[in-house]
Amino acid sequence: MNEQQLLLTLIWNDNPTLLAESGYDIAGIAIYRRNLLANAQRSLSITFPTIFKLLDSDISESLVQEFLTLCPPDQGDWAQWGETFADFIATHQIAHDYPYLPDCASLDWHFHCALQGPDQTLVNASLALLANTEPENISVIFNENLTLMQTMFPIDDIFQAHHHPEQSIREDAMRNAKIALSAKCKPRTVMLFRRQYQPKVTRLTDSDADFMYYLKAGKPLADALDAVGHCNDFSFEKWLLTAIEQNWILHLQDNA
Repeated sequence: MNEQQLLLTLIWNDNPTLLAESGYDIAGIAIYRRNLLANAQRSLSITFPTIFKLLDSDISESLVQEFLTLCPPDQGDWAQWGETFADFIATHQIAHDYPYLPDCASLDWHFHCALQGPDQTLVNASLALLANTEPENISVIFNENLTLMQTMFPIDDIFQAHHHPEQSIREDAMRNAKIALSAKCKPRTVMLFRRQYQPKVTRLTDSDADFMYYLKAGKPLADALDAVGHCNDFSFEKWLLTAIEQNWILHLQDNA
């Protein structure tokens, strides 16, 4: 075991014998551990703001310490740490009391990644494929910052209730979230996308969700259209205009 590995072992190991044999100062290890925990809590509070708003500081600090012990950062950039935080919460006792927390954490993580993601805009020339190529030969390639999440909880309302800049919308979202959580939860698809450098969170209709899941899975446009052909509320023309305006699509691809 090299010196760096030994130091990391000592930080997460309270064995007094190991510490005594290492030659490291107990007070120094304690200071390092406190600083590490403070940095971790600061980092996670930025990456997972919804979780830290939902939980009080005592609980969140305890969660951070447990997560830091199990999943210490493996690189120098704290902003890249936390990908497994949602999985950690899902296995934690707190998820039994608040079962929506893991999905809220996942949404926070995708929002964080989209915020740091690449700037991508539609390749307008690729839209010409719609006029001269059969739908069965067209694939829709989405912006890398777009994520679809299927959930049983009103995580979009919870997110908006804590982060939307307009108070009236926050209040409406909080009311909707409480109603949904008090009733029998129904599956919903929440989409996160990035438009004009800022990630957005919205809920999709069932037909839009089915259509986009087909496309995200690499199915041709024809298959996606067939999947929602029975849905009276779906309009491809309306969907396409919205997708272009909201920067969902990166380009269309000819698979012929």
